[in-house]
Amino acid sequence: MAIHASIPSMLKESLVEIYLVAQDCVNFRKDPKIWGADGCYGYPAAILLFSIVDSVGSYVLGGSTRKHFDVLLHKDYYNLKLNKESVDIIYEKYRCILTHNAAMPVNTYLDIGQIGDLVFEIKNDVPLVRLNPFLEVTKKTLIKFISEVDNIVVNSKKLQEILKKL
Repeated sequence: MAIHASIPSMLKESLVEIYLVAQDCVNFRKDPKIWGADGCYGYPAAILLFSIVDSVGSYVLGGSTRKHFDVLLHKDYYNLKLNKESVDIIYEKYRCILTHNAAMPVNTYLDIGQIGDLVFEIKNDVPLVRLNPFLEVTKKTLIKFISEVDNIVVNSKKLQEILKKL
């Protein structure tokens, strides 16, 4: 944590910190004897990864929080090749309820998954987010975003909203 003279400088640190903690959560393995099942720290990992989506989307796309999640479709960032309905499901059933209520609807799943798997899909009418591929695409997105953050933020409406609060 450091003192920053600009929002882009702060984002370069904060987004990397958030990503690294999410990575630690995904890489952690639960002891089934203690937890009753194996897995990782999936809920905090998902919250952190969705926070990055929200942040990047706020600067790249602006608009409502829901609109920020359209960055998942953006060809230069996440490029998940989803339809709008899938993004709505991700926003409503994962991001919002998980972030605000520390829960997800029943029959909504997180899985560790493998790099190369789809980040999101619906199997047998059940939505599934896989954390390893989500982490990987987030890393690529952050590399691109951070390399351009100075220009993106200066031209964003989000920066103006932040500055008005000072």
